[in-house]
Parts: sequence; C-alpha cells; structure tokens
Amino acid sequence: MSKYRKVYIEITNNCNLNCSFCSPVTREKKFMTKEQFEHILKEIQKVTNVIYLHVKGEPLLHPNLVDFIKLAEKYHLTVHLTTNGILFPKLVDSLKDCKALHKINFSLHCEQNNKNYEENIFKGVEKLSKDTVVIYRLWTLKNNKLDKKSTEIVEKLKNYYNLSTETVEKLKKENNVKISSTIYVDKDNEFEWPEITSHKSCGYCYALKTQIAILVDGTVVPCCLDSNGIINLGNIFNETIEEIEKSSRYQNLKKSLQDRKPIEKLCQSCTFKERNNK
Repeated sequence: MSKYRKVYIEITNNCNLNCSFCSPVTREKKFMTKEQFEHILKEIQKVTNVIYLHVKGEPLLHPNLVDFIKLAEKYHLTVHLTTNGILFPKLVDSLKDCKALHKINFSLHCEQNNKNYEENIFKGVEKLSKDTVVIYRLWTLKNNKLDKKSTEIVEKLKNYYNLSTETVEKLKKENNVKISSTIYVDKDNEFEWPEITSHKSCGYCYALKTQIAILVDGTVVPCCLDSNGIINLGNIFNETIEEIEKSSRYQNLKKSLQDRKPIEKLCQSCTFKERNNK
C-alpha cells in the first residue's frame, strides 16, 4: 500500500462563513459520527501518520472535535487543523491539552466582520502548548502582492507581536516568515477551486502520491481540492483502504498523474498543479 504524507478527513462540510473565494458545497451537509471517525482511523493508520481534519467545512463547528483529536492520539496519529478561527477563543482551553494536535492553520483572510477577530485569535494562541505550531495564512494575494486587507492584518501582527522593522519587511516580500519559535505567517495567491472545463492545465500533481482525502460521507477522493467528490475512488465505510487502492480507477489515475497526463477531467482542468512547476 501507499504511505501518504497526509490524509485529509472532512469531519463536517458545514461552515459558519460563506467566503467568496471558497467554492460552494453541493453535497448534503453532515457531521461525522465518532464511530465513523474511529473506523476511518483504524483504516488510515496503516498508510499515514498525519491527518488534516478538513476538506471543506469548519472543523471547530464539530461538537466532538476534542474527542476526535484524542481518538487520533489513541491511534498514534498527528493532527493538523485548518480553521477560520472564529470559534477558537471558546475552544482553546480544551484544545491546549490535546497532545495529538501538532499544527493549527488560521485562515486570517476569511471574510468576517468582528473587529477584534485577529486579536482574539492571537490571545488564544498564547494558551496553546509550546509544541503546537501556528500558521497565520494570508492566501488571497494577487500577483504575490498584499491587498488592503492583508496589509491591515500585517499591521495587527506587527503591533501585537512587537515585530521588528526587518520582520515586517519580510512579511511584505516573502511567502513564509517566522515571527516566533512556533508561529509563522504564510502568504500565497488566491487559487481557483478546480472544476471540469475544456482548459488543459500542465504540471505535476501530488495526489495519490503524498495525499488522499476522505469526505464526510466516507467518499475517498485523490486530494483535498475535489471538494464535491467528483473523482469517487470508493467509500471507506464500505471498503478497506487496500481495496480502494487496488481499484482500477485509483491505479489508472495514479499512473496518469505520475506521467503528467491525468485521465480524469477534473485533474486535467485543475490549475493548482501549475504551482508545482515553479
């Protein structure tokens, strides 16, 4: 079987925001049960050491999130979270004691209206374990340049963390900047969620090589960008991970991706792989 660098598990496809840069979810809205989540862990512990608790949706909305992370610890899996951070201040006291939680990505570029939003997150981060890595994301840049909102966030980072002039200049010019021993700022241009078009995009893709994703209903897809389960490789609730990996659709797609000639239309149209040309 494959050994993936990470496996995405979508514990819910519900979200408390409706950001313009995020593609709409056409699937039925659900929350994964504890039984379903543990079933997945039993399967994927064979093929990875790291899980990300999202594809679409806001993982902090899940009422059993802390229990899920503790289950991951039971199966010796490291957990990464990506969140808009709105619910983080209320949950941080529970999350700080979750030993399996290694990294939290905060999408500070999300579209929300709370004027104290960033400061609330910054204060919550202070409570986390010193072993927890924090990434503040600014992923709505255009041509690698800070927009107005990102510029304002950089100013808030500067003031809260008392950043040096040198660090602030790095934040304006570089894509990944360390601002403390465990806190980083990650910048990137806004990407397009893939959809089936006539456009043929070129580039190397890491799907099925370093990652797979599992949607809230158990559907296994090649990567975290197939947010509506178009490339259905099987269902983890009905098949083992071994059976899914041995399927003809999985094997044919994997070979085609390695040859840079993807056979799936969604993969052919996806422009995200163009980033791997750089």
